[in-house]
Amino acid sequence: MTKDEIESRARAALARVLKVAPESIADDASHNNLSEWDSVHHMNVILAVENDFGIEFEDSELQTLTSLSLLVAAVEKHTAG
Repeated sequence: MTKDEIESRARAALARVLKVAPESIADDASHNNLSEWDSVHHMNVILAVENDFGIEFEDSELQTLTSLSLLVAAVEKHTAG
């Protein structure tokens, strides 16, 4: 799976959870600039990404996955090899 495919799927998961259009999620999207991505929705975002990619993040990672780019990097790490 390419980075672009991962990003597209992660963006779709974010959009679904946050109930926004995927095209409204910028490349630099994060909990800081998406008002919908609050602490309540954060765990739902994590769960959606885990389910979509068939992975499980470590507990220590959960608080650090606060942007689209960080989510993509973490998925790449978990799906590599």
